[in-house]
Amino acid sequence: MHQILPDTGDDRTLLPFDVDSVDTLVVSLHPHLLREFSNAPYEAAALLWLVLLEAEQHHPKEKSKVRNFQLGFMAAPAYFLTPGELMEEVDRLAARGVVERVGGSSIRLNPAAVCLIEYKQVPARRRLEWNTERAAWAGSAMPTFPSA
Repeated sequence: MHQILPDTGDDRTLLPFDVDSVDTLVVSLHPHLLREFSNAPYEAAALLWLVLLEAEQHHPKEKSKVRNFQLGFMAAPAYFLTPGELMEEVDRLAARGVVERVGGSSIRLNPAAVCLIEYKQVPARRRLEWNTERAAWAGSAMPTFPSA
């Protein structure tokens, strides 16, 4: 598989499926992918759809196990794509080197681009940052409207 993404060492974007759980899977993305996909939301959705399938978290008849707003927002366009359109986006991902076609119908994620890890595999420093951010967050403030 050819790699078009520059090596950045361990500096990856980590997005847990469930931000409130320590027993969750975490999507580990190459740091340049979010910037690359900012202009290609359907490709981002197709990639996350593939990640969910790999994690066996995609069950159309069940409630989603993804409780991370950013992941949900990125995956949302996949619900509006036909199967043919979704496969076109997968072809684009393959052209970028993010996924690889294996045989006629199988697809393998490029681990340099995206992979799934368990929460306990997240570096301790990053878990500490998440816990600090979670403890310091006061929650969403309700909007106030000026009284007439």
